[in-house]
Amino acid sequence: MSNIRKTLIILLTLEVVIISYFSLKNPGHGMQLRINDKIGHFIAYSILSLNTYLVFGFNPIKRGLFFLSVLMGMGIILEILQKLIPGRECSFFDIIANSVGIGLGIALYFWYKLQSRSKIF
Repeated sequence: MSNIRKTLIILLTLEVVIISYFSLKNPGHGMQLRINDKIGHFIAYSILSLNTYLVFGFNPIKRGLFFLSVLMGMGIILEILQKLIPGRECSFFDIIANSVGIGLGIALYFWYKLQSRSKIF
């Protein structure tokens, strides 16, 4: 396993932990982020999705679809669990922002793969 892949796996693990923490923490405790909530969801899930596919790939297609469903499931489950946290609520628009972010991450992955195949200097 290459050092880059090991680093990406560590970053992927940290991303899952950080997203889970910020999704489930009580909003009255700790650091408050001063960005639009939907933009935060979009950026976080874009990065998570891109890194997931950089680590695991999309080939065969079954693997790609499996990780797509894992990422979507994670976003939906974390959003539903927020209903159990005092001061938090489940938002359909957060789920949409997560999903669009996942889509962007996948698009960036395929763009990167196409760019790495063409040797344009």
